[in-house]
Amino acid sequence: MLLRAFRPYLVTADRAQAVVSPAYDSMGSVERVAFARDHPDNYINTMRAPDDFPPGQSPTSAQLLQHNVDRLQALLSDSSFVPIATDALFVYRLSVAGHQQTGVVGEVPVAEYQDGNIKKHEGTRGEHEKHLCRYLDVVGASSSPISLAYRDPGGIEDRVSALTHLDPELDFVLPDGVRQQLWQVTDPEHIAALVVAFQSVPAAYLADGHHRSAAAVHHAASRRRDRGGASGPWDYLVVALFPATQLRVLSFNRCVKDLGGLAPADFLQRLAVDFTVEPVTEAAAASMPGERGQFLMLLDGQTYSLTLAAPATTVDPVAGLDVSVLQDRVLQPLLGISDARNDPRLDYVPGGSGLDGLRKRCDDGWQVGFVCFPTSLDELMMVSDAGQVMPPKSTCFEPKPCSGLFLRLS
Repeated sequence: MLLRAFRPYLVTADRAQAVVSPAYDSMGSVERVAFARDHPDNYINTMRAPDDFPPGQSPTSAQLLQHNVDRLQALLSDSSFVPIATDALFVYRLSVAGHQQTGVVGEVPVAEYQDGNIKKHEGTRGEHEKHLCRYLDVVGASSSPISLAYRDPGGIEDRVSALTHLDPELDFVLPDGVRQQLWQVTDPEHIAALVVAFQSVPAAYLADGHHRSAAAVHHAASRRRDRGGASGPWDYLVVALFPATQLRVLSFNRCVKDLGGLAPADFLQRLAVDFTVEPVTEAAAASMPGERGQFLMLLDGQTYSLTLAAPATTVDPVAGLDVSVLQDRVLQPLLGISDARNDPRLDYVPGGSGLDGLRKRCDDGWQVGFVCFPTSLDELMMVSDAGQVMPPKSTCFEPKPCSGLFLRLS
């Protein structure tokens, strides 16, 4: 992995809590709108998108982009950010609820993604890629590091840990409870040692940022075309490289608006063909599902465990995933949901919101909810190494790198 130091703008310590935003896609559109309204100085106000508005009420694309430009300029003008004067890498630690992950932030060439050295596990939507590329072309700011997982060949974690013995440059807690710590690495010897160490990492795996990575490829081509083939910051991705062993993968749970015409009793009966279906208590539900092939289901105010009667036997790394089992044995054949990406009857609830988050969706009118056992990093890597993609919303990495901590202009 070709890592290099860079010179971003860095949020100032006295403005960090007000400016730094939780990861954009960690909130739904309604939550983002409320958060942006309640935090007018927050970086999220530079990333407004059409889906932040009710249908028919969104400003034009040009108006939104100009709003984002204006808000970015306001943050640059009020000393929320200061430019880093020398090449630097950064050690970035995220801590929440007893979990801690420590990565290295720097730049890697866009070519690493194009050449397959940054491996993906999700498909992307062309329309969203174009939107993000247009944002980069017009607003010209990258502030959300792409999260990458890597297998440590030995020694990188120890080297990174040694750099955290001094007091951090930044240390604060965001409203979501995630502690942010950042150490700036400017010593040329330390930078060189990290660069050399990452050269022994043959590939990294996208944990978060599939669309941003794809959009960056288009943006780089656009900038080179406009500048007569010149290279520049647009040829690099801002990334946060985390050891795979430190990342926390949660489930992305599913909720369905209706039973497709089935009565609840009929639905339960059909489930029993492939699953052992058992009611469970509230206390037992808190620790479920506890293994692969097991799901927790909310239906009509009752909680059930669904345990696959015959474990999936397949060498296909995608077909064997629990999210694929749920899609192939329940959502499609029983509920008629064949397009898991676009069917309006299906929605996704991040695992970070817990069982209570899924219960709330059911209380809001979604008839059935499913809690999936989290996809593992090993499963993700097997899918990526096979050049395949997972079903939509197969993984939920939390915590995620924030926006508004770094700012790189292009």
